[in-house]
Amino acid sequence: MLNLNAIRSATMQSIPYQYALLENLLLKEVSGELSQSYPQHDFRELRGDDFCYLWRRLIANDNDITTKLGLDNFWQRRIELGDVTSDIHNLSSVWQRLIQEIWQPEYTMAMEELSGLELSSCVKVMALRRYRPGDYVLPHTDQPSKILTHLLFLNEQWSSSWGGCLQILKNEQPESVHQNILPLSGYSVVFVRSENSWHMVNLVTSEAVECRLAAQVAFFRI
Repeated sequence: MLNLNAIRSATMQSIPYQYALLENLLLKEVSGELSQSYPQHDFRELRGDDFCYLWRRLIANDNDITTKLGLDNFWQRRIELGDVTSDIHNLSSVWQRLIQEIWQPEYTMAMEELSGLELSSCVKVMALRRYRPGDYVLPHTDQPSKILTHLLFLNEQWSSSWGGCLQILKNEQPESVHQNILPLSGYSVVFVRSENSWHMVNLVTSEAVECRLAAQVAFFRI
């Protein structure tokens, strides 16, 4: 399902920080299936001063939950609250296949080749997010323990007038846009977390006729 050569052959940009825009990671028909069967239920609103969107329980595999996440106080608390699960049976078969491939070491190795980071000791956590009109994420660099992020976009159509773009920023100012990336299926972005890895999701406007759909795979150092 995953075209790992799309990861290995991608170019990691160095300005304003390390990030890569990937194309053809998934076949067009697979992207379509993922978009059409993107989960509709069990989302909760997450709102703060700097963000607002809908999120679903985080997904990690059983081994990572019991042997890694369970040993960290922050993650142990999230597990106890029911924020993390390994159960993917309520997802469509195409989503189950995607997640199972992401859990494989071959995917991690491809990400290591692209980023130059050692990732095999990290925990992989997947997050599914829906952004409605009015949702956004202001400039941020991510928490230090999240060392690499892979964002997969899943909208089959999206207009720039709808907002909801991933914006690679030169600094902490929202107007310092280096690259504006529409959340269209067939595209994904990988970036290495650093002190200057500023990025944001600009406001989804009232013109949007559907929710912005995204999946995030994050590598955490525990």
